[in-house]
Amino acid sequence: MKRFPRPLTLALATLVTLLAVPAWGQTKELVCYSDAFAPYVIVEGSHIRGIDVDTIAEAGKRVGIKVSFKTLPWVRLEREIALGAASPVECAFAYTLTTAREAYMDFTTAPLKLTELVLFTRRGAFETFHNFEMLKGKSIGIRRGFKVPAALATLVGQGSIKLEEVNDDLQNFEKLKRGRLDAVLSNHEVGNETIRQMKTADLVALSPPVQVTPTYLVFNKAKDLKALVPLFNKGLKSVMDDGTHKKIQARYRP
Repeated sequence: MKRFPRPLTLALATLVTLLAVPAWGQTKELVCYSDAFAPYVIVEGSHIRGIDVDTIAEAGKRVGIKVSFKTLPWVRLEREIALGAASPVECAFAYTLTTAREAYMDFTTAPLKLTELVLFTRRGAFETFHNFEMLKGKSIGIRRGFKVPAALATLVGQGSIKLEEVNDDLQNFEKLKRGRLDAVLSNHEVGNETIRQMKTADLVALSPPVQVTPTYLVFNKAKDLKALVPLFNKGLKSVMDDGTHKKIQARYRP
């Protein structure tokens, strides 16, 4: 068998390696999508900022990837990712891990944050959250597209609780304040920020949280971007470990 000179062999090996590098390795740029969820995603005209936005941008910067951001309605965004290669969406946040989503999303293993789902009510209506049984015969508002806790889904399916879905949190909290809802199920910080913007003392969060779950940065599985997962795991871990994430949070908390 004919042997090639060692320098030529090394050159051929290098060429094969370069040809195997996926497209993202050449561009070093990525567009990530979410919906407006202040203080995590805040849309101000053409500018998008927030706790999650700044965290992802910094994590990307630390591994050599420039991340820019766009928004889509939450339900539409997941539908877009599920379309696979036909969708322009490559990256999105912040999603809970489910078996169904794993079919079309690649998840980072480092979470973007721990999401606290909390019940908000009118002041004095309830003292604490025990379980969803306490809300039988009541109506609960929720952001359209949110994954409903299993215990609540069971009671809704039985007709014991009425679930009302809307496209943004402000709608829900306005309805709660006017007495058109008995409670709102929302992310703790998103709910608190919405109440702060409403400048009302009539609405409160119940303790303890309904559930606490990690949420993640995800990539469209059909776009063959799985190699980005370890990079962003590294970037996110670095941002969390050196205190940068806490500094970002402090910028958005009154």
